Amino acid sequence: MGRIGLLLLSMCLGAQAMAADVNPAQRQQTFGDMTVYYNAFPSTFLTPKIAQQVEVSRSKNNAVLNITVNKAGKNIPANVQGTVKTGDEKPKRLSFRQVGKGGEINYLAQFPVKGPQTFTFKVDVKAGGARAETIEFTQMVAPIE
Repeated sequence: MGRIGLLLLSMCLGAQAMAADVNPAQRQQTFGDMTVYYNAFPSTFLTPKIAQQVEVSRSKNNAVLNITVNKAGKNIPANVQGTVKTGDEKPKRLSFRQVGKGGEINYLAQFPVKGPQTFTFKVDVKAGGARAETIEFTQMVAPIE
């Protein structure tokens, strides 16, 4: 796995997330032989060079949701769709982009952040011929300059 994939996967495994029926320390959910890794983080966690490579806008008012789908130890392509909301607001659709090459497949979606906020994510993942699976989790994201 290249540097971008390792960086995104380490971020995926390094921040706190909470989900029903999921160990928050692991930030992953397994469906049969497919494991979905997920994490949200401030866009400023990415170095300027990495942000440019993955086409992420670095800003204290911008956060990123990273989704990685893995099967048999390899990242695999998937159809990823989802929403994000804070508090009682209406969910907003996330626009995911596939980034990476070869074994470095990640799905990134940017969303606004206005200070420390707790976000609720609902993400649908469909890979190969498998049925779509849904992940729901809540995570706090705090902007860092």
